[in-house]
Amino acid sequence: MTLIDLSNHDAIPMTAAMLREITNASNSHDVLLSFMNRYRHLRPLEAFVGVRPEPGRPGMYRVTYSYGARDQNWLEHKPRDVSPQALAKLPLHVGGVIASMIADQNPKVAHDVDFSGDTALHGLAGVVASVMALPLFEGDAVTEWVLSFSTRANEFSPEDVSRALLTSNLLAAANRNLDSLHTIRRLHNQMRDQLDQVARVQQSLLPARLPDIPGVEISTSYLTSDLAGGDYYDFFALPGGRWGVLIADVSGHGPAAATVMAMLHAILHAYSPLGDPKAAIDPAAVMEFANERLLAAGLEGAFVTAFFAAFDPITGELVYANAGHPPPIVKTASGGLRRLDASACLPLGIDRPLGAASVAITLSQQDSLILYTDGITESFSPNGEMFGVEGLEKALAACSGEPDCVVESVHAALFAFVGSATRADDQTLVAMRFHGVCIV
Repeated sequence: MTLIDLSNHDAIPMTAAMLREITNASNSHDVLLSFMNRYRHLRPLEAFVGVRPEPGRPGMYRVTYSYGARDQNWLEHKPRDVSPQALAKLPLHVGGVIASMIADQNPKVAHDVDFSGDTALHGLAGVVASVMALPLFEGDAVTEWVLSFSTRANEFSPEDVSRALLTSNLLAAANRNLDSLHTIRRLHNQMRDQLDQVARVQQSLLPARLPDIPGVEISTSYLTSDLAGGDYYDFFALPGGRWGVLIADVSGHGPAAATVMAMLHAILHAYSPLGDPKAAIDPAAVMEFANERLLAAGLEGAFVTAFFAAFDPITGELVYANAGHPPPIVKTASGGLRRLDASACLPLGIDRPLGAASVAITLSQQDSLILYTDGITESFSPNGEMFGVEGLEKALAACSGEPDCVVESVHAALFAFVGSATRADDQTLVAMRFHGVCIV
């Protein structure tokens, strides 16, 4: 093999430097300037002009950029804005040599040209003698032209046109991709800002602090799979010293689920019996009320599973209704586990009548009540196995039943099972331990 010495060809290292600059550019403006700045040294030309034909108005055009060989500050030009709003503000030109050069989709070369009648090129009149006009294609359409001007009368050959046509269109395609990427990034940042706002609103709807219930110890965990989630838990001070406890899960996740979650929050906090110190709170009635309001909202394809309980911290009585939610688990003082699966009906927002029913049980001292959403039990391992209720119960069996221990044990078991801290769905835990109230 014989290597050819290319070190004496100045155009090769300059072309390589230009390509490095272009591939490192972050926007189409920098690509354009880098190309023209390098190219004018490879092939001295008097000027480059970008032209956009005015759609539906033959013979009319707008000049989008103009760079001359004597313009020493062209790299300081502001980035060009090719948005429809910005283009509409550019002067509209008509007729002249440029209009004839862009009259159809074919590239053109003209020698011995008189530009004195072109108002868009008044600075080049009497200076340049040749022009090459290259169409920039987007599919079958020509959206822009690039015109190269030379002071020499016979500057451009057919071979020059062929090479330049290929180069300019490849460069234009790269620029369109960069512009699209820039637009995508801008829209992504806007969307992320909006999601951040949704997430902040949603987080504000959760209890700012846990309630101070005598004889009850509480710990919670709320982890979303996205910036905003559809899980919801809440506590309500009820008549007679009782407390309402809610956990809910909106179908899906993300902003749409967070919106429905906010609706459910508003519905429950507008339920007048919850704020009436003389009202007798029936969990089934609470679920029926929420169901009616969600149905009235006309949600399409969205539903909510929910569990609502009224708990008496004096007697340990827990009256609950379950609307399609995973049955909570009671970890007894002796370490046993039992599911509260005696009451179940349709999730909220699907149909009426809901058919909710209230069921009463009594917690013993040192019993723990664990409420959770299916984002926990429906987590999957790398080989496709589901964590399931069995995995949750195993994690609960391994802890003391103290609420903090419940949350830590479930999180540790999930991480070991899934092998990642990421989540495919929102995950919420509410752990309550009933210690009992000493009545003197």
